[in-house]
Amino acid sequence: MYVQLNAAIVDPDAANRQELATFLSGFGINVVAQYAQTEQVAGALGRVDSPQLVIINLDPAPAETLKRLGQLPRQHPGTSFFVLSQTLDPNVLMEAMHMGVREFIPVPIQEQKFSASIERIASQHGMGKKARIVHVIPTIGGCGSTTVSCNVAASLAQAGSKTVLADLDLVRGGAASYFDVRPRYTIADVMASAEKVDKQLLDNALCVHRTSQLSILARPELPEDTQRVTQAGLQRLLNVVGRMYDWVVLDSVMSIDPVYSAALQAADLNLIVMQLNVPSCRNAERFVGAMRRMGIDASKIKIVVNRFVKKGGDIEPDEVEKALGMKISWLIPNDFKNAIAAINFGEPVVLRSPRSEMSVSLQQLANSLLPADAVRKAA
Repeated sequence: MYVQLNAAIVDPDAANRQELATFLSGFGINVVAQYAQTEQVAGALGRVDSPQLVIINLDPAPAETLKRLGQLPRQHPGTSFFVLSQTLDPNVLMEAMHMGVREFIPVPIQEQKFSASIERIASQHGMGKKARIVHVIPTIGGCGSTTVSCNVAASLAQAGSKTVLADLDLVRGGAASYFDVRPRYTIADVMASAEKVDKQLLDNALCVHRTSQLSILARPELPEDTQRVTQAGLQRLLNVVGRMYDWVVLDSVMSIDPVYSAALQAADLNLIVMQLNVPSCRNAERFVGAMRRMGIDASKIKIVVNRFVKKGGDIEPDEVEKALGMKISWLIPNDFKNAIAAINFGEPVVLRSPRSEMSVSLQQLANSLLPADAVRKAA
């Protein structure tokens, strides 16, 4: 079972074909063939492994190229045909639609509209994207962001949502050890095969924590393997797991390097984890400002304060809110004893000490992300 769309590209220019193939891979599309002439694509259709999508550049002679396409769209209704052109000729557009072409894409391509078109086709083939991506980011080392991501992911999985936790702290990450699992493969191994990712490959790469049924994709075993994790590879991976899971939780780091920029932009929710002290507050302020400059919508940024104590803290919550220009979304009470015991035991605190004040808070944080009917079902 493939969880990527397979596509064929037709363009007389080899450089254009490669550029389009690279562009498509960012949408989780596996380009299985590239052709210079429209007539060549006929041999790839009508087979068991036929591409679900054929993208044809009509330029430089749109009307003539469209004639060569002929009856292929009508003869192969299981394949969606997209055509590209810099020329917006109404006659060519109407003829393309009459022939059964699914989408006419003006060049240069507008990513948002193209993405919507791809999602429509993916849904028709049972690959509709459904996962929500939660990106958990620490403001300082040791602030407990991995504890937050692991416990939120475990809570979502326990609530019946199909959830995967991916470790993006590529050098120091410890998500797998939080669950006492020993993965055979890591995110770096998936990157090597990310151009063609199927369910079997991911099933082999992902560890499953038996108690919670959470799937886990570990950080690279060797620090030098972090270089195999790329922006394009992560984008492909997120598109693929997004078609397999309800939730994708990313245990990340504070960075705007390309890999992490991709995660920031892809996330439905960026959780900034901080503590009420000056270094953490300053970093939160700096990073929230960077996210705003990147154009990330304020609704996709939430502040989570970990290790909160009601009295005796260095900074009051309202001071943080004033500095950040936004409200704190969640306060997780300090419970170092239970937190460190859970880490050493290799089981999230929401499973090991579910009645503790800290566990209740983390479970409620996870529940706040769920639709209301899912919360009632889990209760």
